[in-house]
Amino acid sequence: MAAGPIICGAWYFTILAGFYILYCPVMYLMFINHHLYRKIVDLLFALWELYPVALFQWCYGTKLHHYGDYVNPNETTIIVMNHRTRVDWNYVWIALYHATQSNYPECICKEPAIMEEANFFDTVAGGKSRIKIVLKDEIKSVPGMGWIMQLNFFLYVKRNWQEDQVNMSQYVEYYKKLRYRQRVVLFPEGTDLSEDNKRRSEKYALTKQLPVYDYVLHPRTTGWSTLCSSLRPAGLVSVYDVTVAYDTPAQTELDLLRGNVPRHVYFYFKRYAIEELPSEEEALRTWLMNRWTEKNACLQKFHTDGWCDFRHDNQQAGCRKNSTLADSRKIASLTVYSDLGIGQRVGDVLAQGSSAIPLGNDCELNGTMP
Repeated sequence: MAAGPIICGAWYFTILAGFYILYCPVMYLMFINHHLYRKIVDLLFALWELYPVALFQWCYGTKLHHYGDYVNPNETTIIVMNHRTRVDWNYVWIALYHATQSNYPECICKEPAIMEEANFFDTVAGGKSRIKIVLKDEIKSVPGMGWIMQLNFFLYVKRNWQEDQVNMSQYVEYYKKLRYRQRVVLFPEGTDLSEDNKRRSEKYALTKQLPVYDYVLHPRTTGWSTLCSSLRPAGLVSVYDVTVAYDTPAQTELDLLRGNVPRHVYFYFKRYAIEELPSEEEALRTWLMNRWTEKNACLQKFHTDGWCDFRHDNQQAGCRKNSTLADSRKIASLTVYSDLGIGQRVGDVLAQGSSAIPLGNDCELNGTMP
């Protein structure tokens, strides 16, 4: 499919252009006014996040189906999610964008006690809480993408606990000093659900006398429990258990390049207030393992029966409403990327609103996924 290389090329070009034209000029601000530097680079990254939203939903025709709880864009939270494919992160931005657009009345999110009045940066960037992703260490060396994520201070892990523990501690302390709110996206499985990884997970399960999963990998619990415990005193308000499912998953970047992408992506968000989680690290590990057991059962039902009720309690799940693409974030994003001479066609589509883009934010009041 010719569109695959064109779309992927446009996506990567925005990253390189953004780094050299937008990031490099402000890089030196970190030595002069670090708080201002953080605000500017966070704003630039938040604006870029909208580009893949439009790119994948318009150019590829992907429909995103949202279920579950509203995500408060102004609170510090950890988002734990199953890692179905190597390109899940492309859809995370789309999912989080839509999940923060409208608060369903039955979803009550606890607001942080230190909430201030929103300023220009927060309004344009879509909230006070910035998206940070826990990534493999080798990604930081990828030209353009890795450099930008380093400048935005994402958390990189080497799968060497002695080093990762130090990096995690420095990461938490850095943002704690800045009184910084963030949405940390963590894939506890550590890798995608490929056939090789699935076999390794099955072997591990048999060795440890754990259940064998078909639709998820066994999560790595040490990093999760340490991160959660470390962020508690830094203002952690909630944890979201997120489940993603695809009709026909694009397992690798090569699938995207070939244009072999899913037409329907399903996300379910379940919010847990931090008070609902145990405080001991061992209990936190058990809590995460229980969530993964539930995920596997729900995904099994989804793939065999075509639907699944993702509710883990008797509470009625919240509903995502259809979103439009005509607020200040989109306008600012279009201005930035149109000035770069990129994404002009995407800009035209965004300006037309949701009628031009297959958003597909379907909602089921009973919390089920068809």
